Amino acid sequence: MFVQLLCKDRNQKEKDELYQVLAALAHREQLQIEERGDIVELDVCPQGKIQVSEEGRQVIMSANTRHGGPGFHAFCVDLFLDIQHELPGDYELIDDLELDKDGNFHRIFHLYEDEVEYLRGELVRKRPLYYKNYLYDSTFFLPLEKENAVATPIGYLDTKEFIHMDPEALMDNFFVWNTWDKTAQYYKNTALLLMAKEGYGPFALMNDHTLKMAHLICDYLEIAFQKDPSLTYPVKEYRNYISLLGRDDRLQNAKSMEQEVFQYRLQEVYHLFDNAKVVAFGACERSFDPVLEAMCLMSPRTEEHAWDYFIQVSKKPMICSSIPELEKQDPIPYQGKSIWILVHEEEGFPMIDAKIRQLDEELYFHIVFKEENQKDYLIRCIKESGFVQVNF
Repeated sequence: MFVQLLCKDRNQKEKDELYQVLAALAHREQLQIEERGDIVELDVCPQGKIQVSEEGRQVIMSANTRHGGPGFHAFCVDLFLDIQHELPGDYELIDDLELDKDGNFHRIFHLYEDEVEYLRGELVRKRPLYYKNYLYDSTFFLPLEKENAVATPIGYLDTKEFIHMDPEALMDNFFVWNTWDKTAQYYKNTALLLMAKEGYGPFALMNDHTLKMAHLICDYLEIAFQKDPSLTYPVKEYRNYISLLGRDDRLQNAKSMEQEVFQYRLQEVYHLFDNAKVVAFGACERSFDPVLEAMCLMSPRTEEHAWDYFIQVSKKPMICSSIPELEKQDPIPYQGKSIWILVHEEEGFPMIDAKIRQLDEELYFHIVFKEENQKDYLIRCIKESGFVQVNF
């Protein structure tokens, strides 16, 4: 599920004209367009981006449409055809679903139904895909595994319900854009997906990103309700966000959803780091230290500087401040792992150094925390962390 437009043999003037046409089309479609290093990105929907890059005299526009859905795939094909219509030149359109050849949206809709059936089989049987990042186009976390439940991009589904759901109904759990046009259901899907993926709840004002996501969730719900007030909506969650953001209530008299609304970041998740999975609260701020080759997780906060703990994780022991003392500890056997834990204090702060050995791999932790009552929680998170182990 992939669409690509090759714009061939362009000099610099012709490349500039291409970008001007692309910017005009993005404005027409109300899309955000950004330069990210050598790549230009168009944010089309929460599960779909179009990336533009250059190779010599060629400009390449491409989109992975697997996560966005049939509507996103059709949008990309239409946009690429519009570019060819607006600006003459040598083009090659590559559409692996061949919508460009017959324009049959109904046919590709069924191909996405087939994709959902494939996902269902893989996830129920806990095949290798189950242990990978199958939910989102791009993210660094996965929900924790739950007994008798399967994680979808908008929340957990009971396994029995998941097995027996009609594939067309199941599509709204996996793809945001399942119609040709952007209907009310599309905007509701995008809001539910952003809640699951980027819903920070009481931590919505933590930084610019969390603030932007909270406003987007509210925007999408308000557009959906305006288009179709008869749908059910996550009214309680919406009102929590508008209270934090100081927005007016535009979902008055909206019907509330009966099913539970999930915000994965308001519980523990697996923070993915190479082939390691680190258990910590989902709303932690993530960064990467290239010198220490370490993932860094800062506890979420509602006030500036009001952090509770700071976690560093690396495959290199250099992040630990007391390796000799750590390795003198007796290892704790836990779920096929050996775990070394040392609690100590430096400069008035309690700290935890830890090492996990699982088969032939090692993972190191260095944690600074403020309050003694956080120690047991952080040790539990260490013990539940480890490496992705897939039985093929």
